Amino acid sequence: MKRILVNCLGAALACSVPVLAFQVPAVAKPATKIAEKAQKAAVVPDAGVYQIYQNHSWLWGNHGAAFFAVKQRQFNAWSTEGGKPSFGDGMWFLPGSGKLCFRAKWHGSWGAKGSMTCFEHRQAGKVIYQRRSPNGEWYEFRSARGKSDVKYGDRVSRKLKRIKARL
Repeated sequence: MKRILVNCLGAALACSVPVLAFQVPAVAKPATKIAEKAQKAAVVPDAGVYQIYQNHSWLWGNHGAAFFAVKQRQFNAWSTEGGKPSFGDGMWFLPGSGKLCFRAKWHGSWGAKGSMTCFEHRQAGKVIYQRRSPNGEWYEFRSARGKSDVKYGDRVSRKLKRIKARL
């Protein structure tokens, strides 16, 4: 019984790791002011969301990254949040209304678990706001100066292969 409980807790923690990594930028500015600005901003059209992510890597600080390949809409990611390496693979898609979603199977020392995560995007001028859907906190995903944690190219596969080899 103890082992089952530990495995369940480990799987729950591992699935929350990527979620926590996405929320780190939320501390950059007071959440209330950003939420007010985001609510007034326009929903990013699907073509705009596609342009943001196609063949780009989303860097989650020093604790992970995700790559959104155009080919077959492949999604690959890795995370070391909490000192526990894990990786996810699956697909990404645009369900409309400025949303990006990815369905992935996350693997770690705790086993494997499937999940689906979505993010909403709004834009005011050059600033793009993002939040985890449906109830995450809005934060500046791309600043007016163009600063963003999304970079062109695959910055995920090399680290992902190392993590897979260790697991």
